[in-house]
Amino acid sequence: MFSLLETFIAIYETRSFTKAGQYLFISQPTVTVRIKKLEEELGNSLFIRGKNREVIPTEAAKLLYSKAVKYVQDWEQLQSELNQKSLAKKPFKIGISQSAAISIMPLLYPKLMPYLNQIDLKISMYDSEEVFKLIENHELHFGIIEKTLASEQVETFPLCKDELVLAGNLGSETFFTREVGSGVGHYIKKYLQEENCEPRYLVRMNNNDMIIAHVQAGLGVSLISKRFVSEGLPYQSLGSNYHRTFLGLTYAEEKDPLTLEIIQNIRESIDD
Repeated sequence: MFSLLETFIAIYETRSFTKAGQYLFISQPTVTVRIKKLEEELGNSLFIRGKNREVIPTEAAKLLYSKAVKYVQDWEQLQSELNQKSLAKKPFKIGISQSAAISIMPLLYPKLMPYLNQIDLKISMYDSEEVFKLIENHELHFGIIEKTLASEQVETFPLCKDELVLAGNLGSETFFTREVGSGVGHYIKKYLQEENCEPRYLVRMNNNDMIIAHVQAGLGVSLISKRFVSEGLPYQSLGSNYHRTFLGLTYAEEKDPLTLEIIQNIRESIDD
């Protein structure tokens, strides 16, 4: 019941199923399933969609909200009393792009290990633009992206360098690309424009691992990190314009001493 009410509160306060899912680090379908289950148990509808798809609480939702908040607060207080030491951990949320999740995060994780008894660590994967937005809104404590973005609310610093290459069946008419907002997708668009290249088949995939698997199977070509070029996989270097830097992101006005210490530890461990 706790998770159902927690999800209900998140939707009620954000007026958005999507934002509620992001806040709770669960998918939107999971948010929908939880609310439907809660509505079934209560026998009442809790939210309706307006003309512009805005989320509008029903009268039942308005009645439930204050009681749900008290229930959640009481539950959290009970957990605190039962296991004060465990709940004393501070949240530390990391958002990373797909390429960084595979190649960079395993290198940085050892720097987080000394803090695991002090932090409740959560690591989630998004495209580069989404990571940036979540840092900008202070919904994440640390992020890693592969695409240069700027905001007064976000501080960026270089983590490590990387090289993108054209890899796969170089004679194929199929080119695999990423979704809008992806760091690699940004470079693929740049490559296709600069080379005046119009592949016969342009196949969009929203997962870096899936592209690499198809490229390694000889089913087409794509731009991938040279780190992922396996033995025997044909590839072509593209020059310095396709050398990139993975960037670390933090909220510019971060005040928490432990968070600042962890970020500083990561920065001092940078090895270009």
